[in-house]
Amino acid sequence: MPANSLILAALCALPLSAPPVSPELSIGFVGADVEFRVEYGDQIFLGGIIASVGPEMTHYLKGLPPLLSNHVVLGAGVGYPDGGFAVQFTREQLPPGVAVYAQGVTLTKGIQASDVETFTMAVVMPVTSSK
Repeated sequence: MPANSLILAALCALPLSAPPVSPELSIGFVGADVEFRVEYGDQIFLGGIIASVGPEMTHYLKGLPPLLSNHVVLGAGVGYPDGGFAVQFTREQLPPGVAVYAQGVTLTKGIQASDVETFTMAVVMPVTSSK
């Protein structure tokens, strides 16, 4: 049997597995509210959104992904394949002009974390008319 055939046979004998899924965080507006949403493939999961005013990351425990340092939990709950897990805040609840660093965290067979996304609420100055 030629060498190429042996290599092909060996490759075909390897088990096929899907690439690992990573959580994805999105930040956007829903009406007048700001929404933070984490999605994780096609399975039910426990999801959470954490945020910090600094981008620093920490490995809290061996085996955990790096997470935002000095974070607060914006919300946690069950996420579903057709919409993930989301939390919403009114514009007044977020500090204007301050960069907020957010990360989605999921728990299934282990703990995974999304890349860090940055969000800054625009500062709006009132317009005055001079008469």
